[in-house]
Amino acid sequence: MCVSKGYWIIECQEITDKTSMQKYAHAWTEIANEFNAQVIDGTKSFNFVEGTQKARVFILEFPSNQIAQDCYYSEKYKKAKKLA
Repeated sequence: MCVSKGYWIIECQEITDKTSMQKYAHAWTEIANEFNAQVIDGTKSFNFVEGTQKARVFILEFPSNQIAQDCYYSEKYKKAKKLA
């Protein structure tokens, strides 16, 4: 049986509250470890061709689509999102 990996594509605004972002980053590190998430790309420079450009884009990889969804809907991530 082949299990497809899961991905998140995150578009971030410019960081204005560095203290909250540091708290989010700390919380995210624990969450990423728990769900085996890996940042496979994160950049400020990219070729933006359509829509509203964001300050930064990240692509995260999870062992499976189910794990990616479990992470997103987890209580830990719900709390962390409020910090970002």
